[in-house]
Amino acid sequence: MIVFWIIFGFYLLRLVFRYLVPWLLARFIRKVAGNMQQQANQYTAQKPEGSVYVNTEQAEKPKIDPEIGEYIDFEDIKESDKH
Repeated sequence: MIVFWIIFGFYLLRLVFRYLVPWLLARFIRKVAGNMQQQANQYTAQKPEGSVYVNTEQAEKPKIDPEIGEYIDFEDIKESDKH
């Protein structure tokens, strides 16, 4: 009897992974794609046709601690013996 339930469970899992999982995955992908499309439509609907937007925000400058100084990247150079 236990062998029957093990085989039954195996075939049941096979059916679930063959039919149910791909359907759930496709449904999830469609839902995410729909959300992305809706966000894109909202973003484009905010700007009137023919408008130009220029981002004038300055890039954040790196903060350098005056007590430490700036970081300088050095490269080791092998010197050849010329005697």
